[in-house]
Amino acid sequence: MSVVLGKPEVPQHWLLDANVLFSEWTRWLMVALAERRQATLYWTPHIENECYRNLVRLGRLHADDANHERRALPGRLQAVLLPQNHEPYLADVRQVDEKDRHVAASALALRHELQQPVGLLTWNLKDFPRKPLLKLGVVRMCPDELCVELMKTKTGLQACLEQSVQLMQASLATQPSQNPTAYQSKASPLPRNSEDWIQFLGRNRMHKTAKVYSRPN
Repeated sequence: MSVVLGKPEVPQHWLLDANVLFSEWTRWLMVALAERRQATLYWTPHIENECYRNLVRLGRLHADDANHERRALPGRLQAVLLPQNHEPYLADVRQVDEKDRHVAASALALRHELQQPVGLLTWNLKDFPRKPLLKLGVVRMCPDELCVELMKTKTGLQACLEQSVQLMQASLATQPSQNPTAYQSKASPLPRNSEDWIQFLGRNRMHKTAKVYSRPN
């Protein structure tokens, strides 16, 4: 007989996968959501390497800007850069896709260190089987699911989204790119009204959040 696992509470410790760190706006959304949940953000050097390697490879950031930004990122996001100590836990997460196993093992290492459940935030849900991880005390979610889970009302959601933009703008103002890429120069403006937000959320895979945002007040 299979064990039915109930819907878990959102933990107060969140390990961010590289694909979540990749987007400047999603980073600041995580900060805004963490403030509401009184949660702490984490990642590892391996995750950080993957994120910035892809940002440079895809022309999102100049290599010099990437190196400068990377050194400051944990402090800017009030996050914790964990030691790379996931290897003892790799055997426990064999059901996770091999290329992502280090992420799940890092979340499990943090779970054992804290003796508390840990959230694993990723866009690659299919590579992280929910049930096996949940049995280990790791709650895997995507940013869209997390946002809807924490922001139950449109009013609260609007405040959180606006805060994410304010945080992002403040960060970019204090640490502008010294070598802007073509991608950065052509970036679409941030949302200013409800219609902009619905389109923006859709482009950023936040489809469930967009539905909440679209509800009447």
